[in-house]
Amino acid sequence: MKIFYLLLLLCLTHCLSPSLSQAQANQTKADKHYNNFDYALALEEYQKLLEKEQPTLHLTERIAHCYRLINQPGSAEFWYRQALGFPGSAPINLFYYANACRQNGQYTIAKQNYLRFADLDQSRREEAMQLAKACDLAMSWIDRPLGIDVIADSTLNTSFADFSPVFYREGLVFSSDRGRSNNGSDQKYGWTGTPYLQLYYAERKGPASWGDIKPMEKAINTQFHNAISTFSPDFNEVFFTRTKRVKNRVLPEELRTESNWQRYSKSDEFINRLEIYSATFSKGKWQDVKAFPFNQGENYSVGHPALSPDGQILYFVSDMPGGHGQTDIYFSERQKDGSWSTPVNAGPTINTSGKEVFPVVHPDGTLYFSSDGHIGMGGLDLFSSEGSRATWGPVENLYYPFNSPRDDFGLIYEKDGKSGYLSSNREGDAGSDNIYRFKPTEIPCKLSGVTYARVPNRNGRARQVPVGGVKLEVIVNGNTSSPLEFESDENGSFLFAVNANQTYTIKGSKKGYLTRTFHVMPDCRKVTDTVQIEMVLDRDTPNRPIVLENIYYDLDKHNLRPEAMAELDKVVGMLRDNPTIRIELSSHTDSRESNKYNLMLSQLRAATAVKYIVSQGIDPKRVVDKGYGETKLLNRCKDGVSCSEEEHQLNRRTEFKIIK
Repeated sequence: MKIFYLLLLLCLTHCLSPSLSQAQANQTKADKHYNNFDYALALEEYQKLLEKEQPTLHLTERIAHCYRLINQPGSAEFWYRQALGFPGSAPINLFYYANACRQNGQYTIAKQNYLRFADLDQSRREEAMQLAKACDLAMSWIDRPLGIDVIADSTLNTSFADFSPVFYREGLVFSSDRGRSNNGSDQKYGWTGTPYLQLYYAERKGPASWGDIKPMEKAINTQFHNAISTFSPDFNEVFFTRTKRVKNRVLPEELRTESNWQRYSKSDEFINRLEIYSATFSKGKWQDVKAFPFNQGENYSVGHPALSPDGQILYFVSDMPGGHGQTDIYFSERQKDGSWSTPVNAGPTINTSGKEVFPVVHPDGTLYFSSDGHIGMGGLDLFSSEGSRATWGPVENLYYPFNSPRDDFGLIYEKDGKSGYLSSNREGDAGSDNIYRFKPTEIPCKLSGVTYARVPNRNGRARQVPVGGVKLEVIVNGNTSSPLEFESDENGSFLFAVNANQTYTIKGSKKGYLTRTFHVMPDCRKVTDTVQIEMVLDRDTPNRPIVLENIYYDLDKHNLRPEAMAELDKVVGMLRDNPTIRIELSSHTDSRESNKYNLMLSQLRAATAVKYIVSQGIDPKRVVDKGYGETKLLNRCKDGVSCSEEEHQLNRRTEFKIIK
């Protein structure tokens, strides 16, 4: 028995050592690729190892990390789930697993694991709790989708990355790594295993059809990356992103994560940093290629250019020092001599501690961009904000289905302002970035309403009382067929079928009342939705004052405030709906100040209101202005009587009455 045991041990030593040695060599090779950031190559070697040996925590983690870093969250979710089954699995794997679940639309599972991670790592508890909240929001957005169809454009897309379209003359220019360009380059990234990006042009053949797709000329497409362009209003100037080969300086360990904006291999002698270049179109070709004066490729990247509608402001993205996060949006202004001003950060309203990328400026000045720092659905979400330079209004998430659990970016609108294109990798790990068309969808739902009469109270204010038997004419904008006609019931109620993203004009009329027109675009998210509206009618009784709500002025001023203009627009609509009436529009003050002053101020206010109404196309003969000062008080608050501010406010009012 002892001899047999020794023979067996000898056999095992000679038979297994070569295979063990080979396995160790293969793991060393795989780990070297991984440490060099060649994740696609590392993944290939790790998978070979898995075919020959039992999975270990190290091997499983590395495969999961590779899938995460080449942006394949479907596979990353599976492998992180396996890694979490091993004793001693790091808590960060739980965070990565939750992220992958979120990017795969598994929001309930993602939320559970964010909450678990929050308990395990107190230093990142707040971040995890915010992401758990984002899961709830994403589920609510999916449950109430916008009335938009998002469809992959089969003509523009390939199995490679196709993204960031911009309008150029009669077509689109977009970025793609679909293969060898007209420069003959077929080099590939070790990180992703795909060719370098180039700019391509597709000529439009119809509303949603394209002709031949060709790479742009050699002046634009050099050997390495050239992508993400923006054009001047006359299309004779282009700005685009180009990579610069810089001597590789290895990043510190804490920066070797998915937060890197540009992915490169440690084994490369050179790395690629982004820079912005411009070119002009002259004599039938692109020429005079120039570097943006604030490129700093040796130190940081500058890319993703986007021109303002007038071509005078260039927005772009950079990871330059001093920003708010990983990458921020900056801007530079064109000077009178054609030079560009020193870049300025677009500010903390737009920029976060995460990544802000892919800015696009709509012709109306709205900024669209993508971010993983603002609360979103997962990956990069599309956001919008109104403003310019470093002054911006609230940042708005574009919601589902503009956004998805994956990366969504590069949004542009057609001239109709309703349809357009965006980029996304929402189809899963099998596909790369693709270009999608979006357009309004006509989801059917119901529109429910009530017709009311506005009845003045003794204090001059009004209350609303349901009134039935109102004749309603409904016209769908753009529809030349006869209008739908019916009446509200005895309780003033009415109900009819509508479609999302269509504007309906509803005209209500009844003897003894002024005709009223109401415009509505139903926000139908589901077939089961019912949209609620109210239609308020005024009596056509002559010389009966009707108080206009929200007509307020600053102290001792007669300038119209925005909310006052909105209320006066209703008067304009009423005059258009009732072309035979003539009205007096009057202004009243409280009793404070002198009678003479109050008469003057009220007359100025009435005249200002009438001037606005006339500016909207109403015949001046149909509107008379009249200032009554404090001569028609609605309560006891005359001179010498102590009253509250609320009581004085009751007397400060604007009214109209029919005088013919």
